Amino acid sequence: MNNINTFNTFGKNEVGIIARLSYYDKDIISFEELKSYMPVGYKYVKQAIYNLKKKKILTPIKRGIYSFNPIWSLPSGKQINALKIGNAFFSNKNYYVGYYNMFNFYGLTEQMPKTTFILNKKISATKIINGLEFKFIKLKEEFFYGITEIEIDGEKVKASDKERTMLDFIDYWNFSQAKEKIIEIIKNRKCNIQKFIEYAVLFPKVKIRKFAGMLLDEAGVDEKATKDLYKSIKDTALISTSRFSRRGKKNKKWGAIVNDK
Repeated sequence: MNNINTFNTFGKNEVGIIARLSYYDKDIISFEELKSYMPVGYKYVKQAIYNLKKKKILTPIKRGIYSFNPIWSLPSGKQINALKIGNAFFSNKNYYVGYYNMFNFYGLTEQMPKTTFILNKKISATKIINGLEFKFIKLKEEFFYGITEIEIDGEKVKASDKERTMLDFIDYWNFSQAKEKIIEIIKNRKCNIQKFIEYAVLFPKVKIRKFAGMLLDEAGVDEKATKDLYKSIKDTALISTSRFSRRGKKNKKWGAIVNDK
């Protein structure tokens, strides 16, 4: 049986709503915005939204927020831009897109992530929306810095900036692989080195501060520029770049065992 909707399956007001949403190229829309697309004084707003959800034109993202699936995209659903979801969940913009999405965005890796990572202060959860996976990760306040805005389809989206993303890359990627990429960027002045150092001093994890210091040294950055970073790790416990071994060459200055395997 063919389940694809045509305009014959919709009422007059539903057709009007769909036409307006399509004209303005909406993909994510709130309850209040939907009301504005309906006739003035219309009494059956909730019923209209219920009908459009039932007919797969609207897909709930969270309470009062929907993704819009134009008729031409049915039955598979319109592919929304995953990076814009954060604005729908956090009206106060208290979030940012980060980790693997931004590793790819800034060219640290060519791998295209299948999951969108939304860092925030409220929830930890994995959600599937329109067939896309979103991982919401709750972070402490001290991790919220180095955030910028990028424009996606005319909408501003919060995301980690390049220098902050470089630190997250050191934290989450294989160290030996991250090492080569970060040193290359610093050597070729493809980032704001002073900002990277300042961000490293602020990073809550001591081991990442140490790793950043070692990479700055290897990239040839003057020790005077990294003195505050060194002070932040002085007299801390010895750590290893490997999660599985404490064998390797010891970097006495930064208090780390370097294992590139």
